[in-house]
Amino acid sequence: MNTTNRKSLTVQQRHEQIEQWRQLPSQLVGVPCALCGQEACGFYGKVDVPLAASAEHRNTTVPGHDGMALCAGCLTSFYALPYGCSIRGGKAAALHSWDDGVLAQVTGRQVRRTRQQVGMSSTEATAQPYSREVEALRALRTYEDRMRDGVELYVFSNSNKAQTLDVYVIEQPLAEWLRSTLHSTALTTGFRYLVRAHHTAKVAGSVRLAYNAFHAPHRVPMAAVSYLARLTKELGAPPPETSALAEVYRSFIKEVFDVAQRDVDQIVRLGSGIGELLREKPQRGTLKEFEHAHSDAAKLQSWLKRQATAWTLHRGVAEPLVTTEQWRLLFEPGDRVRFHRDLLFISVLEYLARHEWLAGVASDRDDHDDTILVEEDQ
Repeated sequence: MNTTNRKSLTVQQRHEQIEQWRQLPSQLVGVPCALCGQEACGFYGKVDVPLAASAEHRNTTVPGHDGMALCAGCLTSFYALPYGCSIRGGKAAALHSWDDGVLAQVTGRQVRRTRQQVGMSSTEATAQPYSREVEALRALRTYEDRMRDGVELYVFSNSNKAQTLDVYVIEQPLAEWLRSTLHSTALTTGFRYLVRAHHTAKVAGSVRLAYNAFHAPHRVPMAAVSYLARLTKELGAPPPETSALAEVYRSFIKEVFDVAQRDVDQIVRLGSGIGELLREKPQRGTLKEFEHAHSDAAKLQSWLKRQATAWTLHRGVAEPLVTTEQWRLLFEPGDRVRFHRDLLFISVLEYLARHEWLAGVASDRDDHDDTILVEEDQ
């Protein structure tokens, strides 16, 4: 289907070779299939069977060994496998899920594309960086029903020079969140800003987001926070994207990292209190001081203590600025403490944006409309 001499063959010659390759033996060999136990029809090696093994495993059989015994059914399954793969750059990539609905849709779509590629005179020599992750994320997001399991991206090669197998996983909570954002009116705008938040001068936002989804999911919400912090520093005020990104951030940490709604409400309440304090001194340096404190846990503790004291002495209110529960969420060691602190920062910006703090500050930055597009199957 994608041999090294592809360019020297006509379309008809390739089709004839494929048909010859797929012909099944007419006789049985008297031994059971190594996979299912049915009577085998022959012995097969790497030409017919994807190794799906790392480089530590040899891709040859010992002298005198005919290969792995396979029945007609298992052999046919191996023959069908390449059609469900995206093949470019010497490697094949297959998206798998134990959710049968997802598997049926992504496989059927890929089979149609691969059959078209077989008829082309050449294929892309090298894959673009992380293009397989981008394709997989696009397929995931266009699935319409709820995802009941995660997805696995298999990237493999039978090459004698570079035998490889890499498996990248998106667990069910993240897979469902990424899918649902395309179908949620409340999150659609925020997700576009999230893609933009991943944009750099060298890497498109859609590519970097796809990479993070498969390789480092915790960096997805961190990118939103860094983006808002940078724009706030440039503008001297929360940017227009603040509310939409805040909604996406809260949704992500709740759905993907299982942060409780009660904890989110506690941090948002504290963010509103801090925002009310900052509004009393609407100078650029006021917000800058809070941004500086947020960057370090010890600095944030000192800043909150000073503000809590002033809150109690000058306002005479019964409710403190920071409760014991809020302090625990922000500073007690745990796997969610970073999300809580970043949520506090975003909540303060959201409160200030809602009350048009330092409104009217113009921005001369360039917007990057860098969204993950939805491909239509032709």
